Amino acid sequence: MHPEDKYFQSLTQAELWRRYCGFLDFSVEEFMAVQEQLLLDQLERVRNSPLGQQIMGGRKPASVAEFRSQVPLTTYDDYEPYLSERREDVLACTPALWCHSSGRMGRFKWFPHSAEFMERVNKSCLSALTLACTREKGRVNFGPGFKFLLVLPPAPYTSGCLFDTFAQHFTFQAMPPQDGGKDLPFQQRVAAGFQTALRDGVDVIGAIASVLVKMGEQFEEQTRSMKLSPSMLHPAIVSRLVRARLGAWREGRPMLPRDLWPSRAIATGGVDTAIYKQAIERYWGSEPYEFYTCAEGFLVAIQGWNKKGLYFLPDIAFYEFIPADEVERWQADTSYQPATVLYDELEEGKLYEVV
Repeated sequence: MHPEDKYFQSLTQAELWRRYCGFLDFSVEEFMAVQEQLLLDQLERVRNSPLGQQIMGGRKPASVAEFRSQVPLTTYDDYEPYLSERREDVLACTPALWCHSSGRMGRFKWFPHSAEFMERVNKSCLSALTLACTREKGRVNFGPGFKFLLVLPPAPYTSGCLFDTFAQHFTFQAMPPQDGGKDLPFQQRVAAGFQTALRDGVDVIGAIASVLVKMGEQFEEQTRSMKLSPSMLHPAIVSRLVRARLGAWREGRPMLPRDLWPSRAIATGGVDTAIYKQAIERYWGSEPYEFYTCAEGFLVAIQGWNKKGLYFLPDIAFYEFIPADEVERWQADTSYQPATVLYDELEEGKLYEVV
């Protein structure tokens, strides 16, 4: 049994909801209280580390206001000489893992994450899964052992790191299996995952939006002339294929992934998710559940049960927001330090960049 499994055995539905989704009911004041405590805890941890002293100029801010007035905004370039070499001697603690972004111009951005932070990240994964699998507030529609089809790059990519550590905290059936698929090329791992899903079915699908659409397009084209291979002659697979083909035939269309894998949720990320939303629903049968991720913070904001908008997770990062006009000034003059506002200072209808 993994650490989070026990809560699904010992807590009621209402208690599970509060544990994973209680933040949705926070007032602005409650949200800010978590933010302030988070920042102060982190400042205490990093203030004496070599990198912390360099970034903060040797200062030791004792409050949110002091931090914002004394410590300038930074970019990855301020950390790159240390993080690209994964130098742990400059950090406040030994990281539990290193992950990297998808990269640009052939270079990755590396990020260290502590064990304590990953505990919060794993809990946020369960928050997202709870909300992805329901359209009713307070209802938890999944539990340990659910079947998870993952079409994502492996560790040390951020997505792979996220699900590797999540698998150590909550029991789920990964497709393809994590222990047997890591060394396979991406296309082969995807094929292995779908082979398992054909036999066992799927509860949740996790993938990048554009990849889901591409796979749907290829599936629709290939099923027009699909033939059974020896590996597909398993009774459960044949039965699933027959039911799917009959369903598509009744509707007078080619067979689609949704005919084979009716799932509880499709969890997807990527800045282009809104563009592909309708196509994903057509191919896969469910409206995609969206979240805002980055290599620095993993899950930063997630949708609610109504699948509208995104809610910031209060204990993942300390958020500041740059108003659009300040962003423009900064882009015109990179030496300019843009002014920021906090969560409780945001104005509805205005545009901001998240820090």
